[in-house]
Amino acid sequence: MQTANGKIELIISTASFPTKGKSLSRSNLDFVSKLKADGIKLQVTDFVSPKKTKTKGPLSPSSQKLLAKTNVSEAEVNPWDLAHLVNDQIKTNQSFVEPDLVSEFIVDNKVRGGMKNVKSAILKSEGNPDDFDPDWNPQANSIWHLDKKFSQLLDARNEVMANDDGYTVRIGHLDTGYSNHPQTPPRLSKKLQKNFVEDEDPTDASDKNIGGSLKMPGHGTGTNCILAGNIYKTEDGKFNDFLGGAPFAEIIPCRISNSVVLFKASSFAKALQYLIDLNNSGTRVHAVSMSMGGVPSQLWADMINAAYDAGITVVTAAGNNFNGLPTRKLIYPARFNRVIAACGVTYDYAPYFIKKLGEMQGNWGPKKNMGKAMAAFTPNTPWAMMNRKTISFSGAGTSSATPQIAAAVACYYKKYHTELDKLEPWMRVEAIRNALYSTALKKVTKAEEDYSVYFGNGILQAAAALKIPVKPNGLVKSDKDDIPFLPVLSILFKGRSPVVSQEMKMFNVELAQLVMTHEDLSKLMHDEEEDFVKLTPKRKKEFLDAVVAKKETSKKLKEFIKMNKKKLASSPK
Repeated sequence: MQTANGKIELIISTASFPTKGKSLSRSNLDFVSKLKADGIKLQVTDFVSPKKTKTKGPLSPSSQKLLAKTNVSEAEVNPWDLAHLVNDQIKTNQSFVEPDLVSEFIVDNKVRGGMKNVKSAILKSEGNPDDFDPDWNPQANSIWHLDKKFSQLLDARNEVMANDDGYTVRIGHLDTGYSNHPQTPPRLSKKLQKNFVEDEDPTDASDKNIGGSLKMPGHGTGTNCILAGNIYKTEDGKFNDFLGGAPFAEIIPCRISNSVVLFKASSFAKALQYLIDLNNSGTRVHAVSMSMGGVPSQLWADMINAAYDAGITVVTAAGNNFNGLPTRKLIYPARFNRVIAACGVTYDYAPYFIKKLGEMQGNWGPKKNMGKAMAAFTPNTPWAMMNRKTISFSGAGTSSATPQIAAAVACYYKKYHTELDKLEPWMRVEAIRNALYSTALKKVTKAEEDYSVYFGNGILQAAAALKIPVKPNGLVKSDKDDIPFLPVLSILFKGRSPVVSQEMKMFNVELAQLVMTHEDLSKLMHDEEEDFVKLTPKRKKEFLDAVVAKKETSKKLKEFIKMNKKKLASSPK
């Protein structure tokens, strides 16, 4: 976890700000003045412009949010301690404050030139063409993932394109932006493009090709070509067709990072709110594809809930790791209940896992979070190389799997739009997920455990999903997403149900972030396969002691654990 530019930035939510018809950031915010008197300066801005809250979107004036830049650095105070300090000054039980942290998304350096380490990849950039990774099948340069044996996207998209009635399906594409690559989606909407990277033109979502240490320009170009890429002809002439799974879809490019490696929590949330606003104002958005992710955020949970309620199916990457680091488990927002988590499955229908040191692989689990996950194919998929204007066959990671599933969502909506548009918005999401999950291939090879451990509901079969008609009866609304972690209140209050304080929620989010970024904490919870409340008292104590010992843990959380450790470590009654 880290902050942007060394200075702590905060996300502030409360329903009690006095607006009096003004912009929220221009309202009388007493806490800002009080903090300034103590030497803490907050430069606040509206999360959503007031003129954009007139739609029926979920972030209305009754659920107000601010972004705040501060003059305090992470070296001076823990970001969560500053969040608690600000929350205490707001003096309402309805407020919630969290750091606007920067997430790091692990990407495969092989898409940058087939190098074995990041330093070499940076130096050589897109120099020599890199073909398939010999550590995985298929060991050939080919357009394979679209076939009947694999995702079935070729058959699915051909079916809906052959019966095109003019209905427009839109996909929000959240990544590093787009380029003028020959395989850029034919219906990419420059009119609707939006840039959420700070200090860049908000109307220009093109990839600025910013290189340098640990940067990955062109990632958006690569995922875009898998999502809805244009015509591509292989040298042998065996393939001469659209490269993308949904070339008929209108793609809305949202640039949320100048490098896929790092992006702010608020950037993703702003992009998703933008798409929700478009949807609620009449420009329907049907799906979102984001091959990125990171540590949990309450703001992310709020936005995923809002997208679900607006009828937008969100597909996000399960995440990647090197030898289990930084985590082998699902990252956020893929871990949320109301999204489709995109895991990876190989050419051989095997888990995207290898014991070879230094080899990137995909994330899965905990099993309790795999109920809304599924898998698509990777690695050695086609990958559009932005600078060379060519296609590589080294596409990898769950970055490649995500746009395949999003394309399948678009295919289903294209075929059944009449029926889906008659449903309540949330029912559209569930109807699509039901079709994809029920037809997913329940298979795994080279693994001792069941397919669901790695692939959740199974492996994408896009054409088979199109055979499942929309059936409103039986659709069940998914539980609202939150970040439950430590059941503090149920333990301290012995089963009674007091109003959940926002401070407790802040502790939950911080704890979830700590577990995701510290392998030893995850192991104490049996790799997160077991809830804290079900641990033995001895293991609970070990976990709590380990949290307190972390230098990254806020003083506020440490004090809370020390004061309540006996009750927190006791067995539930």
